[in-house]
Amino acid sequence: MKTKIGVIGPKDSVKRIMYVADEFEEIAFFPYTYEQLSDVTDILTNHRYEVDQWFFSGVLNYTYAKEQGLITEEEGTYPPLHGSSFFGILLEAQLTTDKVFKSVSIDTIKNEEIDKILSYYQLSSLTYYNHPFEGGGKTDQLVEFHRNLYEQGKTEVVITSIKDVYYRLKEMDIPVFRVTPSYLSIKLVIQFLEERAQSNRYRNAQVAVIGCRMDFNPDELEELYYSFKTKHQELDLKRYLLTLAEKTNGSLMQLGDGLFFIFTTRGELSDESESDLYALMEEVKLQTSLHAKVAIGFGETVSQAEQNVRLGFRHTKHYEKPTILIMDEDQTITLKHQEENEISYQTMETGSAWLEKIKGAALSPGVVSKIISYSNQYGRQEFTSQDLSRWLQSTERNGRRILTEMERVGLVQQCGEAQSGERGRPRKVYTFTTA
Repeated sequence: MKTKIGVIGPKDSVKRIMYVADEFEEIAFFPYTYEQLSDVTDILTNHRYEVDQWFFSGVLNYTYAKEQGLITEEEGTYPPLHGSSFFGILLEAQLTTDKVFKSVSIDTIKNEEIDKILSYYQLSSLTYYNHPFEGGGKTDQLVEFHRNLYEQGKTEVVITSIKDVYYRLKEMDIPVFRVTPSYLSIKLVIQFLEERAQSNRYRNAQVAVIGCRMDFNPDELEELYYSFKTKHQELDLKRYLLTLAEKTNGSLMQLGDGLFFIFTTRGELSDESESDLYALMEEVKLQTSLHAKVAIGFGETVSQAEQNVRLGFRHTKHYEKPTILIMDEDQTITLKHQEENEISYQTMETGSAWLEKIKGAALSPGVVSKIISYSNQYGRQEFTSQDLSRWLQSTERNGRRILTEMERVGLVQQCGEAQSGERGRPRKVYTFTTA
């Protein structure tokens, strides 16, 4: 499946980007041009979800889209203007006017970028005044900034990246040139967007398991089990979860009294799904005076996602407001409270490593090769004996034995501990040695 990238910007900028885009045959590009910056609203409102990523021609339209809530930071980006872009247009200006400029005013490009190149090429005699970009709707300030410097005789030429600023200064007969992203900058951004789109596609295809468990009082459990009222309440809960499973294209399973799992994928979960889960917990508490615990587990496999749900249940507590606990594939826990900011923390901690090498180990080269392959396949730099048992389809005891042997010969080293949420010692976390 081809990656879809939407290109948005003024006509001349889009044309320049599409020229570089012709080199990427495996990517489908969809150009969208506009005359006024406000047109970005209509473009993204109508086409936001038709592409995987958005390529904005510059910082102005990208910032406008973000400030208006039209996209998120993960949905697109723009090509940065490096110091090389500035010197490229400065050279063009000098060749066009047949004059060497020693004082200029610029905008958008960061001071650090200019200072690096000035010091590297020993161009300290060049004087520049820079106005950093401060968000959309600031073109009037940029025009005044450049105009005042030129009229005061402090600058000889203006270099801007904003199209509107360029044309307005042109009307004032102020020598102005427009800097644009370089060929390399555009190419690198296209490659970045493609990689991010592929990563998001893989992430959305991850297995997701939604777990819902009724929190019964142990003293009342036997009485509730034989209660017809409880059975009816359980049927109501199952009906509600079945609707949620339908919305997420998932499959509902009941694994015991008051324990339900919905198997789906990460990409099917949305804010609406979370709202439905919050409403479910409120309804259960209202109708039965019981608490419904909800945990969502993600994983590379169904087994790992289900294990993460069960591990998530061990970390759940009673909260005044409905709370969803999310256990990611790397055992990162995220607590989402209704109408509040989410909280994330790690159950796996990595710190200072220690290493003891003892020669001699009973290990098959094939087993070590398989572990390395699985680590690369799943992108897991840190792993536990539980991960090895899942990868090798063996017992966790055998996984601990293999890790102990690998540690003895210096193939792995302990780098932290993973809290399992139950009694007993935490699991040791290992990583491959760099030597």
